[in-house]
Amino acid sequence: MRTNPPVNTVARTGRSGRTTQARVVAGPVGTTRCPHAARPRRALVLGIALFVAVAIVAPLSAQTVFRNPQFDYIVDIPAGWQLMDGSTADIVSFADPERTAVFQIMAFPGDQFVTVEEMDRYIRERFGADGDVAPFRYLGQPSRFADYRFSVGQFSVRGYMVFVNRDEFDVAVMTYVPEDAYPQYHDLILSAVDSFSPDAATRNQPGPVSQFFSDDLVAAVRDQDGTTALDGPGAASGAAETTTLTLPEGTEFALPATITDPQIRDAHQVLIEREARVLSAYAPTDGAFPRPDPNAPPEWVTAWRRYFRMIYRDSFDQLEPVAEALFQDLARAGVPRDEMPARILSWLQGATYQRTQSLSDLLSPASCLVQFAGDCDSLGITYAILLHHLGFDAILMASVEYSHAMVGVDIPGDGARFPFQDRQWLVAELTDEVPIGRIAQDMSDIGGWIGVKLDPTVQY
Repeated sequence: MRTNPPVNTVARTGRSGRTTQARVVAGPVGTTRCPHAARPRRALVLGIALFVAVAIVAPLSAQTVFRNPQFDYIVDIPAGWQLMDGSTADIVSFADPERTAVFQIMAFPGDQFVTVEEMDRYIRERFGADGDVAPFRYLGQPSRFADYRFSVGQFSVRGYMVFVNRDEFDVAVMTYVPEDAYPQYHDLILSAVDSFSPDAATRNQPGPVSQFFSDDLVAAVRDQDGTTALDGPGAASGAAETTTLTLPEGTEFALPATITDPQIRDAHQVLIEREARVLSAYAPTDGAFPRPDPNAPPEWVTAWRRYFRMIYRDSFDQLEPVAEALFQDLARAGVPRDEMPARILSWLQGATYQRTQSLSDLLSPASCLVQFAGDCDSLGITYAILLHHLGFDAILMASVEYSHAMVGVDIPGDGARFPFQDRQWLVAELTDEVPIGRIAQDMSDIGGWIGVKLDPTVQY
């Protein structure tokens, strides 16, 4: 059970699962994440980084999610960052509140560059950049991941760039800070790059940083019938692991290697811990978390919602075969479709209660299934992903006040409901064996809960 959003602490570094290319983005080990107030107030003044009256990039329902209507790409920027230039669709810029970090997306006509190497060379020459670069495939497209240094005016800057060669348009995604601010901003700028999606159809597939880490690993195991030995820091200490999952009606389902492989699961855990470090900077300095106004949520609430969205997105695709197996298992047993959410809930309630004791205290959905264990928010995200694959609307419900998380499901039925975005969500408790719609009396005040829409592109 989580006690509150993570507070500032010493950063942890896990294995990426990638041996040579991962060193490009390994970053500093043991650095301390700093709150916004402690970051260097050193504004990067760019010719294009000016406030404009009209922005082409359109915000979606979530406060940090923006879509470019001309190129259709989506970004889920860190909380508090602001649109600096959206006057033209081909170059869009964001910056953090101190104007220290810049996040920029440049789109090019699809026929401008024949290869991704040409685009990389064009950007390097334009920025005078130098550093390490490695090839990978992002969503099947030829791509490059770079750790570059260059100059912006009087500042020597360092940051990350991803180049993707696509049919419709090519894109360069980049973020950078003054070089002496790089250690403090390292997790944050990686998170910004990882928030990019080339279109709405790929919104719930891993971001470019995540796919860079796991690209070779997934390719290596995708066609395997067997699995490797299950170990690694992504696993919760002492938890038993299996390659076979017993489904609600007794079917034995062989988990695919893309779920059981320990290095892939570790890559998911690396993202979770990185996002926990990012989230830690938003904790109120006085340690108090008063009930937020649902109509004007404070920045820590916005950051908390983005944190869960980043984890959800990274694991969504991975769980699709499990959702399909669940549907077949329940359908064969004659369970009506509208009763499946309650039956899956009861099944997950049988998981072992397990915490990671890491900064995030959150186990990845893949590890939840391999260990059939987790805590409230780990199992909650897993449950919500499975329901979404089965076509049910679901949200995460999180609470600092109650140190707990649940899921809200949009289905008929009796019981307690949580109002969020003009819907009444039937509550689902993951860590106690109670029917769907039941909630503990001491947690029943809805003012203590925060609703989290995990896929902001879906319109209710």
